[in-house]
Amino acid sequence: MAKAGELAVRRFRVIRPDGHLIWLESRTERQYDRQGRLAMLHGVIQDVTDQEKVRSEQARLASINNSMRKITGADFWRADTEGKLLDFTNWMRFTGQTPEQLKDYGSLSAVHPDDRDLFTKTWQSGIALKQRIELSVRVRRHDGAYQRFKNSVVPVIDADGAILEWHGMSWVAEDAPSTPRTAVALQSAHVRAARALLDISAQQLAEMSQVSFSTIRRMEADASAVRQDSIDQVQAALGRRGVQFLQGQNGHISVALSPV
Repeated sequence: MAKAGELAVRRFRVIRPDGHLIWLESRTERQYDRQGRLAMLHGVIQDVTDQEKVRSEQARLASINNSMRKITGADFWRADTEGKLLDFTNWMRFTGQTPEQLKDYGSLSAVHPDDRDLFTKTWQSGIALKQRIELSVRVRRHDGAYQRFKNSVVPVIDADGAILEWHGMSWVAEDAPSTPRTAVALQSAHVRAARALLDISAQQLAEMSQVSFSTIRRMEADASAVRQDSIDQVQAALGRRGVQFLQGQNGHISVALSPV
């Protein structure tokens, strides 16, 4: 395995003498002699149990969200006791906001200016009364257009009556003032479907979009792992070839090809 280069970065589980299971990450570097033969391995190892717990929790939440979307056509999300988002992936993908921008939660910069007061007062009332919240607001998409979402949010309350967090679901509302149909942010399945419609290879799409081939491959595996500007370039290139990404009132997403 060392000679094949498979030990560069590896994660594995270890059961400690006290019975606890931990995750370790090993990083190695190979040293060769003058004849090019492997002579020695240098390595470091560290405990990455906390990182694996976070990754596992994110994967679990993503699985729940996908299941809820299939059942209801809505996105599931969580917020802390004050209503601040705990799950950022879908929000960043839709709005194009960065983690730094999300830190200024109080500004509500992605919410339509005319809806911000309603948003704040509705949340304040729900938190004070510990009751279900029904809210309809417009959110600015990454391309600058606004889309209305209907939101239904309930508090998760412990045995002592304290709010632990909030669980919510969001649906795309029927009215979309900025677009004739509800355009959606690019997702992995969209790229694969669009390539099939155009009958082009991943390399051809990379050249059309002026991004790397590896970026296209990562995007087709997990769009959330790709920078938003690269996603925008791919979406624009596909749009020039007549590909449209549409979302109906039921939340189902479709990929269409129109004459250019």
